[in-house]
Amino acid sequence: MTTHEPTFESERSDRFPAVNWASGELYGVATTCDFDDPQSSVWVTMTDGAIVQTRFPRVDVMNLRTLSFVVTDGDGYVRRTDRPTQRHDDSLERTVSLTTENALAYEHRFEETAEDHDWTLTVETVPDPATDSFCCGLEFEAKAAYDVYVVGQPAPASRAAHTDAQCVTTDGKDGLAVFDTGKGETVIHDEVGETYEIALALEAADGFDWTGITEDGAVGTEPLEGDDVCEHAMGVVSISGRVATDVCDFETTVAVGFATDRDVDLARAKARETLERPFDSVRASYVDSWQGYLESIAVPESVRADHDLRVQYDVAAMVLKAVEDKSFAGAGLASPSVPWGTGVDAVEADDYGYNFVWSRDLYQVATAFDAMGDAQSAIDATEYLFQSQLEDDGFLPQNTFLEGTVRWDGEQLDNISYPLVMAAQIAERHGYDLEKASYGYEEIRRIADYIVRSGPASEQERWEEEAGYSPSTIAAEIAGLVCAAEFATSVGEDADARRYLAVADDWARGVERWCVTETGAHEHTNTPYYVRVSADGRPDEPTERTLANGGPTLDERAILDAGFLELVRLGIKPWNDPTIRRSLAEVDETIRVDTPHGPAWYRYNGDGYGEQTAADPDGNGAPWSLTHAGKGRLWPIFTGERGEYELLVNDAPEVVDDAPEDEIRARGEALEPEDLLETMAQFANSGRMLPEQVWDETTPTAFDWEFGSGTAAATPLAWSCAQYVRLAHSIDAGEPVETPAVVKEFFVGRDDEREVNGPTLADVALENGILEGRTDGEYVLVQTDSNEAPLETAVNETGRFSLGVPEEVDRLRIVALEAGATLWDLRTATIVLD
Repeated sequence: MTTHEPTFESERSDRFPAVNWASGELYGVATTCDFDDPQSSVWVTMTDGAIVQTRFPRVDVMNLRTLSFVVTDGDGYVRRTDRPTQRHDDSLERTVSLTTENALAYEHRFEETAEDHDWTLTVETVPDPATDSFCCGLEFEAKAAYDVYVVGQPAPASRAAHTDAQCVTTDGKDGLAVFDTGKGETVIHDEVGETYEIALALEAADGFDWTGITEDGAVGTEPLEGDDVCEHAMGVVSISGRVATDVCDFETTVAVGFATDRDVDLARAKARETLERPFDSVRASYVDSWQGYLESIAVPESVRADHDLRVQYDVAAMVLKAVEDKSFAGAGLASPSVPWGTGVDAVEADDYGYNFVWSRDLYQVATAFDAMGDAQSAIDATEYLFQSQLEDDGFLPQNTFLEGTVRWDGEQLDNISYPLVMAAQIAERHGYDLEKASYGYEEIRRIADYIVRSGPASEQERWEEEAGYSPSTIAAEIAGLVCAAEFATSVGEDADARRYLAVADDWARGVERWCVTETGAHEHTNTPYYVRVSADGRPDEPTERTLANGGPTLDERAILDAGFLELVRLGIKPWNDPTIRRSLAEVDETIRVDTPHGPAWYRYNGDGYGEQTAADPDGNGAPWSLTHAGKGRLWPIFTGERGEYELLVNDAPEVVDDAPEDEIRARGEALEPEDLLETMAQFANSGRMLPEQVWDETTPTAFDWEFGSGTAAATPLAWSCAQYVRLAHSIDAGEPVETPAVVKEFFVGRDDEREVNGPTLADVALENGILEGRTDGEYVLVQTDSNEAPLETAVNETGRFSLGVPEEVDRLRIVALEAGATLWDLRTATIVLD
């Protein structure tokens, strides 16, 4: 129960403005599968009540806030299909479903359940493969006569305030034309820095029998006949066209055409071109484009025998391809949505939602492409990162616009490390080595050197919020460095390889020192266990951290996530590592929730990135915002990550532990990867879209969120789709298919006696800027916290070393290294001087 009634438009217009984007809870995404030779550069996405955020000429340029429908009886009854605040407050049932299981083709069904009204409207929507338009096939049935309208809120070039809309007539048929006025600035640019100026046209097969425009762009106040309307308006506008008057049933088709350079005539021509062909013909051509793609990818045995799992697999695979741009090969969005968009202003162009490229997310997608046999898409994604995001010093930004312009420039070292893993994987598995790639060893070295001089601590971890030592980030760094060493040896750069492997080996053994607490905090006494992040690499100290997104202030030792599983997935730690096992028990007790579909996990305890709670100003389930954070909900990707881990457990069921059983809490029930795959599939909505987050409560809300179903966060999330695809293939393989073999062989696959038989370090002392010591190793690396590359020196014939180090450093890590039979048998020993 809420502590107060939620307030919206009338009382809190500043918080929920009328001119906003649609919900992030999308039920479908559609574009023609013609990425090699695009004939149509249109993307369509859908909520349960409207077509929303249509994109052209690239996947990140939104041009319509909503396109929806209105049914009236001319006597005061008005029912709109769209839900601008996501509340369920009327008698209309809204559903979205696939019309075929081998294409991203969707149908809206709107059914009135009010006692005194009885009608059904179905709307099937497909892009036209032959031109830049999409069309909707409408069917209406009722027991009485009604008028039916198509209504919309344009936002050409992602900015509603600069719209010019007019009613037009061509060949005796009425339509609606909209274009961007070109006033103001836009953040969307193409590769030569030109702004996009968009035109779009809404047409009906037989023309509209009435059209109107209003300067009020509020969803829910669209112009209807008899309202105060005009034929031409500028600014924030709404448009409306009546497709049927006083009818009990009808069928028709409407289309929206697009053009650049504010070319309204061309946009109208594209819409009319689509309408000249039967809807079934356009639909058949569209479906064929995706059937060809599905026939080209591998289908794992884990989903073949189960209809629902197979359909979910096919849809997830298609979504991963659909969110890729057609101008910038390999550039896939994190999600084609604006999370909690009903509270996000759409008046001016801005960096909306998840319409950007994150290296981390693209890595997840590339590994899924690789698993399902689409090697070219995995190669394109890798090439994109090297060509469009890599900077001269080896840095890759937090995320970018499609052409590589930096959006956010935070340092996230996992983001920077993953391209090295991607490059190594496609080289090993597909022969796409440095001779074939557009990038060469110099680019590999630039990234690796950046990691070495900047890590292991990162400005932000994988949730883009906290600075310090993060197990998941360090895992990616280690994997990236080992992959870089593989490239170094392939081109004869053994000195680089030695340095990268020595640092990777040092960090692999140091991660527990920096991220594992022996003391615990509060109720967390099952020590030692991994903390989410340690500010200074001293995890036993009671450091307080105020969590992002309005979260609480907690002792760092009490903040837990499952990021340490990345150490297993990437081949750095064995599944039965005792600290991993204890940490898993702590995670399950702290952030696991058993939903009606199966287990799910929060990102971490105290997360504020999710819908508001009953204690927040707008009520339980209201949109998250920068000013009104809420509570992070459950993320399906963790169900998939756990499934990959459990595959390794099931393959080798004996638990190896270094502590008596009575000192370790119960680890909980065994989890079957096949069950977790099914759980992930059930998290999807009726359009088979896998969300970023699912609802975690049974308490009713004004938004009717359902326990274990998606919320208004980013849906579909490419990472969720990729995780589902990967888990399905991993079940077939019996292990995570994306684990880099070279990393696993270097750590888990080699003799753990290396620490016993490795080099020694003794008599280490720092005096007057000179570091001296003794070792039976071959080389010594010295790392500082000054963000500089490590210092390296050879050992003299007496086993001593001496080198100058920078003054005023807080900490030195001295690493002695010695190769065995080969460089890849390298052993290290470490001493830290504070």
